[in-house]
Amino acid sequence: MISFGRFGAVVLISLAGGAVGCTPQDPVEPASAAEPDISGVWQAYASVAAPGTGQMDALTEEGRFGVEGYFAQYGDDMPEPGWYCVPPGMPSTMTSTVSYPIEILQTPGRVTMLAELEMQLRRIYMDGRPWPPDNYWRTRMGYSIGHWEDQTLVVETRFLTEYLMRSWPRSEATTIVERIYRANRDELNVIRNGFPPENDSNDLLVVEITVDDVNLYREPQKITMYYQRVSDAEFLEYDCASGLWNDALDAALD
Repeated sequence: MISFGRFGAVVLISLAGGAVGCTPQDPVEPASAAEPDISGVWQAYASVAAPGTGQMDALTEEGRFGVEGYFAQYGDDMPEPGWYCVPPGMPSTMTSTVSYPIEILQTPGRVTMLAELEMQLRRIYMDGRPWPPDNYWRTRMGYSIGHWEDQTLVVETRFLTEYLMRSWPRSEATTIVERIYRANRDELNVIRNGFPPENDSNDLLVVEITVDDVNLYREPQKITMYYQRVSDAEFLEYDCASGLWNDALDAALD
C-alpha cells in the first residue's frame, strides 16, 4: 500500500530517530584503467518517451487516488515546490530538460553526480556493498548502488521518499534502474528538445531510465535521456534559498 502522508515526513522522523545504515566499507582498490570514462559536465540534449510517461495517465487507480487526494488538501493554493527551493529528487533530477547541467565525478568505489538544479547530490556506490536494512532512512535522491556491464553503468536506486506531485510521482516502494553509456551524436537519430546546449560536441551520454512501482504505476515507466558534453564553466551556483532569506529579512522589517 502507498502511504499518502505529506512528502518529507518520513525523512524528518528517521532523522529524529538517529542514524541507521550500513557499517563503513573497507577501502577499495583504485578503479581499473579500462573502466569507461563518463566524467565531465553534461547538459540535457533530448528526451524520448511514450506520451504520458511518468504522468497522471500512467498511474494505477490507487496511485491516482493518492496524488489527487494530496492536491485536494490544498486546492488552487497548492504551491509549487520549486518556488521554495524544494528539490524534486529522483527521477526528476535526471529527466529534466531545462538548461541546468550535471557534473559526474568518478573516484574509486563511487560515482558522484552533482546537479546544478537545486544543487542536488547523488552518490552511486560501486564498492560491492549490500543494500542497507529496511529501516534505513529515505531521501529524495534515494540510495544508489551501481556496477559496470561492459561499457554501461547500471544503477539501481531504492529508499526514496514519497513525492505525490503530478509529474513523476513516487512512493517509498519506488525503484529506479538506469543504464548509462557514452554515444556519438552523429550516429544517433535524436532530435534535440527542451533547452539543449548550443555547441557542436558530438559526445553524448545516454541514460535509459526505468521507474517501477506496482502500486503507483500501471506498468514500468521508461524514458531515455540524452546529455551533451559542455564546458565545466557552464556549471554555476544555483542560488535559490537567498531569495527566501531576503523575503524573511523584509518581513522582519515590517
